[in-house]
Amino acid sequence: MSRAISTLLREVADMVHFVAAPRHLLTHNLSSVAVWEPDSAPADLTAVALAGIGVKPEDATSLIDAAARRSCRFLLLRDPGAGACREEVVEHAETNDVVLGLLRRGRPWQALLSALSTTVEEDGDAAVPRRTAGTTELDTSSGLPRGDLFALADALAELVGGPTIIEDSQFRVLSYSSFTGDMDEGRNTAILGRRIPPEWLQHLDRTGSLERLRTTSEVVDLGTGPGKAHRRLITSIRTRSQLLGFIWAAEGDTLLPAHAPSSMRDAAQIAVPHLLLHHEERRSERRRRGGLVRSLLSGQGSLNRQADELGLSRQGLFAVLAFAPVGTLLPDGGTTEEQWERLADHVALSCEALRWDAVTSRIGRTVFAILAVPEDYTIDGIRRLGRETVSRSGSGLTAQLCGVASTVGPRLGELNIRRKQAEDALVAVRRNPAPQFVLYEDVQPQVVLSELNQFIVERKDLTLPGLTKLGAEDDRRGSDYLRSVKVFLKAGASYRDAAEQLGLHVTSLRYRIKRATEISGLDFTHPEVRLVCQLLLHAHD
Repeated sequence: MSRAISTLLREVADMVHFVAAPRHLLTHNLSSVAVWEPDSAPADLTAVALAGIGVKPEDATSLIDAAARRSCRFLLLRDPGAGACREEVVEHAETNDVVLGLLRRGRPWQALLSALSTTVEEDGDAAVPRRTAGTTELDTSSGLPRGDLFALADALAELVGGPTIIEDSQFRVLSYSSFTGDMDEGRNTAILGRRIPPEWLQHLDRTGSLERLRTTSEVVDLGTGPGKAHRRLITSIRTRSQLLGFIWAAEGDTLLPAHAPSSMRDAAQIAVPHLLLHHEERRSERRRRGGLVRSLLSGQGSLNRQADELGLSRQGLFAVLAFAPVGTLLPDGGTTEEQWERLADHVALSCEALRWDAVTSRIGRTVFAILAVPEDYTIDGIRRLGRETVSRSGSGLTAQLCGVASTVGPRLGELNIRRKQAEDALVAVRRNPAPQFVLYEDVQPQVVLSELNQFIVERKDLTLPGLTKLGAEDDRRGSDYLRSVKVFLKAGASYRDAAEQLGLHVTSLRYRIKRATEISGLDFTHPEVRLVCQLLLHAHD
């Protein structure tokens, strides 16, 4: 059965902007729905509604070209938003005689594909070709429920010839195949803990397999592993531009068949559209939960309802953790959404690994975590969590992180105060080029001083004419009175320490401070004068 494009336009109009729709194509019939797979797209997509899930705005015109070459007449992309990029994409679709729909912001791909699937009966052979490995044939479109990762794991296990686990790009277990035979402890631990065991991650790193998995499409063949493990085959699931996850296949009661390595490559390609859908659903859920976290941190809306939806106790104790790249934002000065997702995932995974209940979200250039703190908590436990998050951030991430933790206290209504503490402390920490994690109390003096500096800078009238006179005298005569006063004040009015820093004899410094007193009219023997001068000089530095 097939349906005309005009019918589909009406069915999904609430989810899609149709920005290019040549009239002569509206009666064109479609019989299947498919997700774009660059490396395995069939040569003919004449009757296919094609969804470009995960396609970046800058790659959209290339996809339109590829679709047009395969006679595709109906293409769906994520709306890139207003601007020159959007105009270029629309114009390119019209030029290539392609109906183009842009998925509205905030709408998940899964909902759209489900709506399309109800109006178009999928033809698996037209959408995605069958793949054959050894003697096993698997239809990836009509044979598997789209997005059902457990059904996918079972199908891939049949294809490869051994039990499988599917993990995301952070080695979190997404699904696993059913298996009733004997299996080593590594598989059981991964399934129960919902992520790769630490000893396996270390083993991959030590053998060089981790880098291969993260950067190539090779099949890694490990004859053994931690805990006398059985043989493992591992490969990445990726598009040309994005690492989506990993497939593990293990030997159980019987050896893996000879075709298993080549079947793993097929399995990785079969898994691509399923993991793209998983990522899209996850992004949608992340946006929803992220909005709730941001509202809590801003003190806006119904705080009790937001906490309930996030699974936070209304009456609990909370701390706010904040993490950001050390120094400048990133080496190239900018970051993509995918890179920020990896940083936010790292923070969330660190909390999960150390058994802390937390919800996370990015706000601007900072990743925040609201930490649910148990009544029997120790401050050392929070410090350990932060240090582990920072110390592990360099491996495989875009940037090394630094971080801070606010004070701990009750009441949802004070989360915005704790966020402010974390933000202020993070400013002080990021001045240090070395990655570190501190508590708010550790840097509170610097935070207070920073607030005073800001206040002084904003109040142009807060000044001392005497300091202005010293600066003018230095400019006129080339003297060094103002710097000498700064060093003297910073040394706690110690002539000996200040003279040593300036490379002067103590007698020379005494004479210089005496002359500075005569020029400025300021009595540097008075504690309050010294304090005000030091604050003003520090602020304007």
